[in-house]
Amino acid sequence: MKRTVFIYLCGLLSIAMFYACGTSDTDLQKNVQSVLVAYPGVTSTVNNGTVTLSGNVASEDIKAGAERAAKAIKHVKSVNNNIVVTTPSPVTTAPVVSSDDVLNRTIRDNLKAAGYDDVNVDIDNGEVTLTGKVKRDHLQEVMRIANDASPKRVINQLDID
Repeated sequence: MKRTVFIYLCGLLSIAMFYACGTSDTDLQKNVQSVLVAYPGVTSTVNNGTVTLSGNVASEDIKAGAERAAKAIKHVKSVNNNIVVTTPSPVTTAPVVSSDDVLNRTIRDNLKAAGYDDVNVDIDNGEVTLTGKVKRDHLQEVMRIANDASPKRVINQLDID
């Protein structure tokens, strides 16, 4: 009887020592955090040897890399990857709009240089209004000249010959 109790207690003591010698969640958390420094925006928690990753990253490659790094740590049982891949919003820039004086000078000079003396240009707050006469074959060229100056918009009121 004493022998059985002794063997039983030794078994319990061995199990307790095995778990006591294992890595604690706190130690695992420190190890995980040390490798995740290479992955900005990624955070982690550890519970019973299971690592949960979270945060926002810019690509699937970064997400997968963080998971691989966490799995490579000794004593990590599993990894739950809750990292979200977010694509940055495209940067939208307002179209460049020339001032009225610059628009007027640019369009008039370019129309004159191209020989379109019968085309009149009126500009109001970045909007160009074209009036006068132009041959059908030249309409596209006149519109290109006006648009190349980067106005807000071109209003075509030209008479077509």
